[in-house]
Parts: sequence; structure tokens; C-alpha cells
Amino acid sequence: MNINSDFSSFDENQAPSAEEVMAQGMGFIGEKLIEPMRDKLDTEDLSILALIGISFKIVADQATAYEKLQESELDEDKTIGFHRN
Repeated sequence: MNINSDFSSFDENQAPSAEEVMAQGMGFIGEKLIEPMRDKLDTEDLSILALIGISFKIVADQATAYEKLQESELDEDKTIGFHRN
């Protein structure tokens, strides 16, 4: 997790994408929680963690698709009326 004030990929005027938020969150969880407990986790625990990670990735992908859909609706000509379909 990078909290450096001059980190260049973060724009204060724009919210981070769902994929960026997911990556930052998963990175923090991995670094601060999973890695320190690695020797205490069994195969079942690791499988569940992998499933949770995949689930978060799917949610982030769906959120990104929704964001792109919203952007495309804002960009199209509203006089046609297709934006309501």
C-alpha cells in the first residue's frame, strides 16, 4: 500500500477505479494479515482465501463494467432516447 503524498497515479479530483481499490485492499490484506499468519493457515484456509480473492476480483470487474456503461451513457446523444433502454 502506497500512502506517499507524491504518488502520481492518484488524482484527487477523480475517484479511484474499482480495480485500483480492490488491488490496494487485497495488497494490504495480504501484506498485513495473510503473510504474517502464513504458517498458521492450512490448505482449507488458503482455499477459502483464494475463493474470497476471486470473488473480490469478480466484483471489481463487474463494477468496472458498470462504470464504463455509465460513462458511455453520459457520452451518447440523449436526444435519441436509447439511454433509457
